Amino acid sequence: MPLVRGVALAAVSGLLLTTAPAPAGAEPSPETDWRLCAEVAAGWDEDDRRTLCTTVTVPLDHADPGGRTLGIAVTRVPAAESNDYPVLFNPGGPGHQGVATPGHILDGEARDLGLRHDLVGFDPRGVGHSDALECEYGFAVPDPSPELSPRERARGVAEEHARINRECHAADPELVESLTVENVARDMDLVREALGAETVGFYGVSWGSLLGAAYRSLFDDRVEAMLLDSVVSPDTSVSTLEAGQAEAGEEVFHRFSEWTASHDAVYGLGTEAAPLRERVLELREELEEDPRTGPDGTVVDHDAVTALLATPEREWPRNASALAALLDGGVPEAGRTAEPADPGLPGLGWEDETDGATFFAQMALLCNDSESPRDFDQVWRHRTERAEQLPAMGTLGFYEHLCVGWPTPGRAPELVRGESPLQLVGHTREMVTPHRWALDMREAVGGRVLSVADDGHGTLSDLPCAGTAVEFFATRTAVTDTCPGTEPPVPGT
Repeated sequence: MPLVRGVALAAVSGLLLTTAPAPAGAEPSPETDWRLCAEVAAGWDEDDRRTLCTTVTVPLDHADPGGRTLGIAVTRVPAAESNDYPVLFNPGGPGHQGVATPGHILDGEARDLGLRHDLVGFDPRGVGHSDALECEYGFAVPDPSPELSPRERARGVAEEHARINRECHAADPELVESLTVENVARDMDLVREALGAETVGFYGVSWGSLLGAAYRSLFDDRVEAMLLDSVVSPDTSVSTLEAGQAEAGEEVFHRFSEWTASHDAVYGLGTEAAPLRERVLELREELEEDPRTGPDGTVVDHDAVTALLATPEREWPRNASALAALLDGGVPEAGRTAEPADPGLPGLGWEDETDGATFFAQMALLCNDSESPRDFDQVWRHRTERAEQLPAMGTLGFYEHLCVGWPTPGRAPELVRGESPLQLVGHTREMVTPHRWALDMREAVGGRVLSVADDGHGTLSDLPCAGTAVEFFATRTAVTDTCPGTEPPVPGT
């Protein structure tokens, strides 16, 4: 029997999807049972009297609409004035919850979106309050012994992920294999139906940009306007993801070293960036062989140095001070701990609290859509090749090893060009989703690119130029333009 929890509670059950579309600004179907989230969702802010919750029923297999079903948790904040058309949101991940996103938008610089649009969030299948696999993510930290080579330590991590992947997949293969971006896009179209809307807007961030591109490729005539911030590559292979981030990370390291050298009066590391980079890489190799331990027991090793080299610019002052301490033979105030990240909770319905993300769903959504290696030795070869080309960040790797041993081959979504209004947003100095990916996505699906002059990730809605997003959804006219982002860091802070 599939190990999955349902989300259809007595308080929000009985949802019947409408069978015929209504005009874009129509009210949600009267058959949709909307309740205040504060009354039905565990952990919701009791003072929130604006956000409504419901559950939309979708088929697990969209090719078999009469078969097994899943519950998708949906939230809606009604327009303050009149609803021109609803705007759906996805905050990325993959595996991040979206039910709280409308509230975040209303608390940010893009709040005026809520004047003439119902703002709609949802937890994708496998995530948060939506139906998800009950698979205990018992990650056992592999032997960190310095006697093991970096390759063998990496193999241990990959094999532990592979073990979890096999066990979780075996618990409910049908559900795990259904976790693809195209299935989430089809679920989203049933959310559109439940809203009683013929067309919708969509605002996606990071992986949410892939979801938007997939939805537009499948349902272009149902898109009123779409904005995608911090756009991912149209090539969904995690190998491409890994390589692109490593290349961007190398560029960030160069900019960081140049910034640090320009503030020699503060950090005392010299005025030339190239010699500083050489000293840092030599330090990293030294700590690979002989890690240091701080007074509080934190470990400062090769990986700890790497973690300082390519970070958001706001962290540069702290990182430069840490490098100064290390290069002087000491230890910074905080080192690296070896605690694994909290994997998040499975979807348990509105009655159970969640923590915002579901790690296994992230792995499934990445690996199912990725035509990347499932073999550790090939993944390691990729890493070795990158390290030769990118000496600072070539060993950086977050994703490719997650798909080692994944039980099924991946299949990339089919992305095609469309005609509906599409505004792509890229951040010119970003590392997580490099700006060039927005240009690549434009070539694949069309649209125009707004370039934000900073290194932020998915931050347009929090910037002064968020008005560009509000205007886009009002006019449905995309622009090719630039806008200022966050201010550069101040040394010594």
